[in-house]
Amino acid sequence: MSDIFHLIADARGAAFEHRFEDAAALASRALKSMPTCLVALRILAWSQLELDADEALATFEKCAAYDPEDALAYVGQAIWYQKHRDNDSAVSQWVRAWELDPHNQAIRRALVKLTGELSESPFADAISLLRHGREDEAAEALRRLRAERSEPSVALSLMSALFAAGAQRDAFDLANAILGRHPESVKAALYVAALEDRAGRTLRSREVIARAEQVDPGLMLFADVVRQVGLQPALDLHRANRTPLAAAR
Repeated sequence: MSDIFHLIADARGAAFEHRFEDAAALASRALKSMPTCLVALRILAWSQLELDADEALATFEKCAAYDPEDALAYVGQAIWYQKHRDNDSAVSQWVRAWELDPHNQAIRRALVKLTGELSESPFADAISLLRHGREDEAAEALRRLRAERSEPSVALSLMSALFAAGAQRDAFDLANAILGRHPESVKAALYVAALEDRAGRTLRSREVIARAEQVDPGLMLFADVVRQVGLQPALDLHRANRTPLAAAR
């Protein structure tokens, strides 16, 4: 796995220095070893966008599939659509980004520039409630919204709200349901791993952690989720007894 980390570090450095062809090449090399590595996909997507590569859209879509709550994955898609003069699709993606990060001024300005105003969004309102520590209200709003909108970002946000509000059993049940429909979801996988660990099913917990690490090596992107669900001791045990990644695939 150390080779992956070196490639990612080099790719990130190249992107930071605006050497986007090098960044894309290095990220692609990392993806040959670990095709679902989210960090590499993100670097590749933004590098492709800077290089005006048509493939950028599909790469951003992959990023959104692995982390549906990542507003920047939708920002990238919105910019791609704007570059291709498809403003209707761009607005749709800017709205999704704004709903996930409703207080981001850059996203708000970009959306208003295209539409002239911010429309009403119960999802954005619910996310605002959650971020202001009003978990019970957020959970109630997201429960209602989930009956109308089936996208995984709504379900994942509800899962977080339920857990924060103390309804951990409901959150874990929802995590199992999400993972069943969206097996690529790292966040849902980590919730399920925590549930399995609490139930004493250590091997099952390690199996799910290994799956999550195929998307987020070292679980650096989702470190906050690991802390939130109390998974760090299980993760430490998993690392101490790590089997080769190939065996976990």
